[in-house]
Amino acid sequence: MNRHATAVISATGVLTYRGLHQRAERYRSALAQAGLCAGDVLAIALPDGQDAVAALLAALRSGTPFTWLTADLPAERQEAVIADCAPRAVLTSPGTRYADLPVVQVMGDDIDVVRQASPSRAAEVPKNTEYLVYTSGSTGLPKGIAQRSGNLDHLTRWLGTAIRADEKSRLLQWARLGYDAAYVEILTALHAGAALVVPPGEVKADAARLHEWITRHEVTHVQTVPSLLRHLLNVEADAVGGVRALSLFGESLRAGLVHEGRARFPNAVVHNFYGPTECILATWQRVPEPAADPISLGEAIPGRRILLTDDDGAEVGAGEIGEIRVRSVFLAHGYLNRPWETERAFLHGDVYRTGDLARRTPEGRLVFVGRSDDQVKIRGARVDLGEIEAALARDPAVAQAAVKVYGESQESLRPAAYVVARPEAVIDTPALHRRLALALPTYMVPAAYVVLTEMPLTPSGKVDRQRLPDPERDTRPVEFGTDTERGLARIWCEVIGCERAGPDDDFFAIGGYSLLAPQVMAEVLERFGVDLPVRAVFDRPILRELAAHIDHAPAGREEES
Repeated sequence: MNRHATAVISATGVLTYRGLHQRAERYRSALAQAGLCAGDVLAIALPDGQDAVAALLAALRSGTPFTWLTADLPAERQEAVIADCAPRAVLTSPGTRYADLPVVQVMGDDIDVVRQASPSRAAEVPKNTEYLVYTSGSTGLPKGIAQRSGNLDHLTRWLGTAIRADEKSRLLQWARLGYDAAYVEILTALHAGAALVVPPGEVKADAARLHEWITRHEVTHVQTVPSLLRHLLNVEADAVGGVRALSLFGESLRAGLVHEGRARFPNAVVHNFYGPTECILATWQRVPEPAADPISLGEAIPGRRILLTDDDGAEVGAGEIGEIRVRSVFLAHGYLNRPWETERAFLHGDVYRTGDLARRTPEGRLVFVGRSDDQVKIRGARVDLGEIEAALARDPAVAQAAVKVYGESQESLRPAAYVVARPEAVIDTPALHRRLALALPTYMVPAAYVVLTEMPLTPSGKVDRQRLPDPERDTRPVEFGTDTERGLARIWCEVIGCERAGPDDDFFAIGGYSLLAPQVMAEVLERFGVDLPVRAVFDRPILRELAAHIDHAPAGREEES
């Protein structure tokens, strides 16, 4: 590998392989100086960029299992992650504090060990754990998946060859750093000696700006989920001939999206990948041209075997629906501090029950059918509806809670909350929504609330989600106080795709999410002549409040803080 070749391209410039490895070694030494030993959990709270890549390498080299605390995690959820894995220290940017945790602050080559770890040992994770990824959990708390050391390395070395990445390639790093997809992007690029293109977080959330980054930095490989690709394809732009590989995962893939992707990236080979975090990835295929529905999941990745079984573990025949089970030595250890869930999902140490349902066609193709439980995918993120229900049930006025998703397409799926009040209690849905917004990631916060007198039940006494009504359209007239409110409501409806928005509506409660916020701000600039940062949508999600902020905004650009 050429030590002087470009390793990372980011908003702060270019970092060579020599510079990256030197920085990673400084970070590794600082972790040792802070008192971390192999096996101690490290929390990393760094934004997208060169330092994050160096921190990842430092953690891998030091043998300290890491988990990422992204800036968009609500405080309550971040506290739950910290309580669950008990990190021994946090690696973060200057000026950041994490209660009593020992802190190592880094910025470029500058390192400061603010507080060292105490001699006492923190909670332990399974031996040879490389990292922890937190996903939605049915108990109402995020669930930590303890990935086994070596699995990421094995997968990414194979993946680089499969997608034909080499020293002349430029791989986009788009996934959130809290997801293992980000670690796959990073390690695949570095193993291939390629350049990793890392846009800042605000660019990743803005499809138009991201598209410009892909073009300007001559990205050759893009990996993402179908719903995010849809946002990229919705940008009005010319075809990009430099992209050679378009790899999709995390959601069901449709032929229509493949056709549109090939029109935008005409020289790209389209790959379809399948696999849960517990095994990182399990199957893959190069999507045929022309693509036709249903698009199969492909064949097993080396080191994995795909079983399609009934509830008793017996393999089903062609055409029959069964559960996908993955047999491999490259599985996660299981779920941190949840031995009962680990025992149920990981069988005999080498078989993982995915909970995904599929069937084999007469030609032997594996076709995804659905889920066997209450788990869904919302914009590529795994969501257990039980976690949202548990958050709803914590409200003192709520006696029963249920959640289901609704929407006309994969890209528009949103959770709806159904609640029954306790006797003599009244459910304040705006207040309930505000509480959930502080506890759950934005994609898990319900976009609609329905108060029921009683829950529909199945004969066995369980909530019958099929009989839960779709949220009713509000037909009451909307009264606006200002022209700005009225104009902003039109922008929200156009961008989100909702039928109405009122002065007291919350952007995220009516279907908005982070990737749509830049579009809102672009329209605000176009129609009102006010140039606000994207952060304004998050700081003032209520339409009336954001409209007032627009009315009182000073001339010129309001800077991000």
